[in-house]
Amino acid sequence: MLIPFPNVIAQPASVDNLKLDSAIRVADRIIETDTRVFFKNVESIIVFSGGKLKFEKYYNGYKRDSIHLIQSQTKSIVALLMGIAIDKGFIENENIPVASYFPEFFNKDKLKSGVTIRHLLTMTAGFAWEEMIPFENPENDNAKMYRSGDWLRYSLSRPMATEPFKEFKYNSGCPMIVAGIIEKATKMRLDDFADKYLFGPLKINNYSWLKDRAGFCHAGGGLSMLPADIVKIGILVLNNGKWGGSQVVSEEWIRKMISPYISTSMDSSEYGYFWWIRDWAKRENKTVMIASAEGAGGQKLYVFPEYKLIISFTEHNYTTPQVSPLFINESVLPVLD
Repeated sequence: MLIPFPNVIAQPASVDNLKLDSAIRVADRIIETDTRVFFKNVESIIVFSGGKLKFEKYYNGYKRDSIHLIQSQTKSIVALLMGIAIDKGFIENENIPVASYFPEFFNKDKLKSGVTIRHLLTMTAGFAWEEMIPFENPENDNAKMYRSGDWLRYSLSRPMATEPFKEFKYNSGCPMIVAGIIEKATKMRLDDFADKYLFGPLKINNYSWLKDRAGFCHAGGGLSMLPADIVKIGILVLNNGKWGGSQVVSEEWIRKMISPYISTSMDSSEYGYFWWIRDWAKRENKTVMIASAEGAGGQKLYVFPEYKLIISFTEHNYTTPQVSPLFINESVLPVLD
């Protein structure tokens, strides 16, 4: 059953609804009937177009009230929280050195003293860090951070490998430090800050946040949320930070957050402030800009600003191919005029 989102600013659709409806029907039929395991691992699809909820469906035993671990989509939400902290004057701007908040970790090394909040948000801090290897690998810093039991301290204590902004290095410790800065600046726990300034206004109530032994939130991938609430995050971005009649986060921050700053060297993507930015080919030499919040296993929130379109998937495809890129490439891009 389609349930409308409250307090949404209606926007005219910039996509052919008949073509989009047909593409959704085809994808839905494949997911329902195809016996290949990666289709059976799809848990939800939600499509929001032109200011309206167009499609919402849950698969393989999942329901609308089933919360999902959104993995690294958490990072994209933390980027919004940093924007709110800056908007409200708790933090001056993203160019402030991290040493202003954690001098004991950052003032002892010349390179490290130059790391700013912006470097954290773009994953260009230059820390020695490796997590693009199996989680079970003893050299995986993300796993070592988790096992340490003190996620913030582990992240803060990493040595430097390169000067800041020299290269993109995927690092789940960066959002931990961003969360630590928010907590120091606001004198609030991250989850309390999120509840007051982001989740509260968006009526996001059903969520949980993984915490370490000190009660510190896992800002790199510890949020579990309802898929419909993940879409609310996309609507907020699509509406330039507005929700209903309120400016939850500034339009300027949204613009900065989904602007590309550096190539990831992982695929054709670039990186904003904890958001992935891609120009995907529609046809011939034409492309469409897509900003996405992405988490392991197929947790994907795609925002198409030009087309006023949002597509969200939750999946359990950690070791199998993910379905949402296939759906975007083969079903959605061809119907965008």
